[in-house]
Amino acid sequence: MGGFDVEAFALAMRPWRSIPRLWIAYSGGCDSTVLLHAAVTLGLPVSALHVDHGLRPESVDWALHCRARCLALGVPLRVESVTVRAGGEGLEAAARKARYRVYAAVLAPGECIATAHHADDQAETVLLRILRGTGIDGLAGIPAERELGEGRLIRPLLGFCRAELAAYAACHELSWIDDPANRCDRHDRSFLREHVVPLLETRWSGLAQRLTRLAHHADTASMLTERWARRQLAALGDDPCILTVAAVAEFDEAERLQLLRSWIRRQGRRPPPARRLSQGLVDLLRAAPDRQPALVWADGCIRRYRGRLYLLPPHLPQPPAVGLPWDMRQPLNVPGLGRLEARVSVGRGLRAQCLRQAPVEVRFRQGGERMCLRGHARPHALKRLLQERGVPPWVRERLPLIFIGHELAAVADFLLAEPFIARPTEPGVELCWRFAATQDRAYPAL
Repeated sequence: MGGFDVEAFALAMRPWRSIPRLWIAYSGGCDSTVLLHAAVTLGLPVSALHVDHGLRPESVDWALHCRARCLALGVPLRVESVTVRAGGEGLEAAARKARYRVYAAVLAPGECIATAHHADDQAETVLLRILRGTGIDGLAGIPAERELGEGRLIRPLLGFCRAELAAYAACHELSWIDDPANRCDRHDRSFLREHVVPLLETRWSGLAQRLTRLAHHADTASMLTERWARRQLAALGDDPCILTVAAVAEFDEAERLQLLRSWIRRQGRRPPPARRLSQGLVDLLRAAPDRQPALVWADGCIRRYRGRLYLLPPHLPQPPAVGLPWDMRQPLNVPGLGRLEARVSVGRGLRAQCLRQAPVEVRFRQGGERMCLRGHARPHALKRLLQERGVPPWVRERLPLIFIGHELAAVADFLLAEPFIARPTEPGVELCWRFAATQDRAYPAL
């Protein structure tokens, strides 16, 4: 590392020089102050974003400080306040999630937001993950860039250490905020920074560079295994949310785990912890054929049905418990589930005459429903009809049932009851059911 100045920063920013706008994640601390000053000095199209977590009484003063510094530099500043609720993950992790949700929300297509993570942050991250028993992916540390919202998150200072940024701040007489939480031993990262890393440095100098090299090697290894997994997934089928049990079983245990992690990440979800995934995969592959095992974690769910694995959201919306009247002239929106439309046709769909004879109501399965399909002499249980067609249980529960009067006339746009089917040349109404965009991947094509 040869020191930090505007020229060094220009080289670090070279991959992103053509962006229409660079947001600076500006906390007001030393590192983000240096990042903001260097970006302005370099003449980049800069805007600043300050997130007030509301966790300390001084946070109002910090926001005022950021406004004053941005005004002095001629930089537009956006201040966003968030409410942080600590769950099982802890307050620090909850604050980070809230902060990154704001980052994602402000980014327009093509824009980047830069955070001030540097080499010492990288070293602390890698060391912390080692102590927590991380795998190869975790050892890769903080990525230099990744997608976020409609833009990208970038970290152009990863090649510089904290001391180099502090020297730049002193040279340019910059002012910044010192957050006392950064020195609080209660937080693991602060404990490492204040006590562990200085001690290790007395024995192994250049610790940050050593751990940064480790992160680079791990990132390369992770990239190669991810590339392998994506090739395998491409060969296993066209549906990105379905894998067959037989295909997964062909791989050995280590390969299966890598394959599943990549499969989950491709859908924008975070995989479960390694031990949870390993045990869950055993259950998914070895359960008896008549069982329907599931692996559920905070960010997703894998269910097995009829020899297939389905990747679903962790929670599916519940259908309404009461019927929904529908005059069919306007689309019917079922919150969280989807949209039902009726289109005029000839010789297709439901008989228009039947629709004029009784009110139409949309319901969802309660159990015991029956319907008679074309070519069948008598009605059959709807549960059996859907089972015969391989419709998974979680889909059956969320298909709209169209009743004309007290009779089941249609199941979404999937099944029509014989007495209600439009005859050739007869006026008809075709149904169109579309699952909500946020849920459509939870349901295979029928």
